Amino acid sequence: MEYFQRRFSSRIRLSNLAVFLRACHEWVARSLSRVTSTGDLIPEVDGLRFIAISVVVFHHLVSIYLPVSGRVLQVRSYADWMAASDQSWMIRLAYCGHFGVQLFFVISGFILALPFAKRAFSELPAPELKGYYLRRVTRIEPPYVICLLLLFFLFWLDKGDAAARIPNLIASLFYSHGLVFGHESPVNGVTWSLEVEIQFYLLVPFLVRIFRWRNAALRRALMLAAILGGSFLSLNVIYPSGSSRLPLTFLNFSHYFLTGFLLADLYLSSATRERKKTFAWDLVAVASAAMMLATLMWIGTLYYLLPLMIGVFYAGCYLGRLSNAFVRLRWIVIIGGMCYTIYLYHVTLIGRAFVHTGAWTSLARSFSTDFLMQAALILPVLLAMCAWLFLVSEKPFMRWSLTRRQPVAVPSVVSAD
Repeated sequence: MEYFQRRFSSRIRLSNLAVFLRACHEWVARSLSRVTSTGDLIPEVDGLRFIAISVVVFHHLVSIYLPVSGRVLQVRSYADWMAASDQSWMIRLAYCGHFGVQLFFVISGFILALPFAKRAFSELPAPELKGYYLRRVTRIEPPYVICLLLLFFLFWLDKGDAAARIPNLIASLFYSHGLVFGHESPVNGVTWSLEVEIQFYLLVPFLVRIFRWRNAALRRALMLAAILGGSFLSLNVIYPSGSSRLPLTFLNFSHYFLTGFLLADLYLSSATRERKKTFAWDLVAVASAAMMLATLMWIGTLYYLLPLMIGVFYAGCYLGRLSNAFVRLRWIVIIGGMCYTIYLYHVTLIGRAFVHTGAWTSLARSFSTDFLMQAALILPVLLAMCAWLFLVSEKPFMRWSLTRRQPVAVPSVVSAD
């Protein structure tokens, strides 16, 4: 009898522990879940953000690991990456991670076009411009400023003399470092892409007028032509010009944002809404991802088609059964929702982590073994730190708005056709 009482008591304790752990898990998940300005959430979007931030982090993790481990002196140019890629196929794959920024640009185009397109297709007035711009400021600016000031302060602590970087800090605070200096900011190098995003934000209210065109075929054909035209401009005019500033502007990436516009148009169409998830679209997602990698690594002549490859890949992730299930996984969505904070801090945190773990690298081990050991040490710390930074420097501003918006009834399902 005593034996059964002990077994019963043990099961009760295990059951209570399981309940406690589930409650803790739920609390953490809810705390880290982001809040949208409208209250609506498309989980696939954050799932795609997870993919984009993952490849960016992978790219920078390898680029910092290689010189720290003594395998190469530096990896900045394409030639540096290709010279280092003889050591492992993972290095060539990591090089493609720089393209994660373009993945983000397409998502930004989609997200910002969606409310304007919904209202246009419902024949309602466009969102108020004052509210639109203030929501962008209150959502994006506070975490950005906090990050720049924090990294500037850390540089001052490390070097003792940060006066030389004050002009860089000021230009970065006004999203103009690329235009003023013609190169990435030494305060936080990844913010060049946010400067491009801000230029896009300013232009969105004018670009979205295309959704007022009632002829869907003509509207989409025009967007497709603009995407291909933007690719041509980037590859044949901007990069060959030799300018250090033009490549850091919206003009050089307009075709990626406009791909997001085209996806928003198609997303709101009845044909897309009513289409079932199928394994065929999973194959489309895999094939388009493979084509992107092949283009980035080997088939440069297809570079102008990369925006459309992203569009097809995103469509596959939305319409495929397995790929859609993946991008909707709860923790994939949660981590994707923290991508802004992760993007702002990941290079700094990875660099500082290698200060402590770099001594454990070894040229005697293969690249794959040594790198994966470092990644296993650094990535959990990176995620934990970014989660904390998200809670204290980003999430509080997700609910904050400088304007009181009056709700306008917009049908949950509208037709773009």
